[in-house]
Amino acid sequence: MMRRWLSCALLIASAAGCGDSGEGLGGRPNSGLIGGSGTARPECGALAQGCMGQGLDAPIALGSTLEIALDYQIGGSSGPPTEIESANPLVLKSEGKGRVTATGEGISALMFAAPDGAVIDFLHVWVAAPDELRVVRYGDEGNLLGRVQDEVKLLVGDELLVAVETYGKGQALLGNFLLEYEVTGADVAVVPDAVDGLYRVVARTAGASTITFKALGLNRAIAIEVLP
Repeated sequence: MMRRWLSCALLIASAAGCGDSGEGLGGRPNSGLIGGSGTARPECGALAQGCMGQGLDAPIALGSTLEIALDYQIGGSSGPPTEIESANPLVLKSEGKGRVTATGEGISALMFAAPDGAVIDFLHVWVAAPDELRVVRYGDEGNLLGRVQDEVKLLVGDELLVAVETYGKGQALLGNFLLEYEVTGADVAVVPDAVDGLYRVVARTAGASTITFKALGLNRAIAIEVLP
């Protein structure tokens, strides 16, 4: 489909000049769009998958989906209703309403188009295959406490608030995905937390248990010993 481009002079950003990619929310780089008309960021309600508070400053995990929110910064004008289209559906497939699915490794441009077909701006996004599921612990206030090791010792009544995130070659990846888990032993219980993407591990009785998280063809096992 042929696309026409709005003049760069019409896309006057309040924070970044035309042609300057600018910075995203919280000063994170690579969140600004090419024309400087706004910022694009993941829109998710979870602390998992490294999503909360980030810009589009990391690859999207292959097989995952991502909700994208666009914030306009057009001086003297409000932003029109916008549709997101992918230049390469073999890498990123647009599902409508701001959702994209990572369908293949590589790079694709995401085009932000007005209802009349005019491309307002665009952004290049990478897709990478994850090779690691990483379990990280959060405090009750939402602060990141660090990575959970392969073996954990708890006391009866202890709790861990954890999330499972995808990594590729040591780099955190974006995207939401279906997460499953299995628990062997009756010494610990896994309870989904009120915040989507977080899980509370509760030590119930003394003994040994293993929790195995599964997503995107990867497994991550945590051995937990509950001390009396």
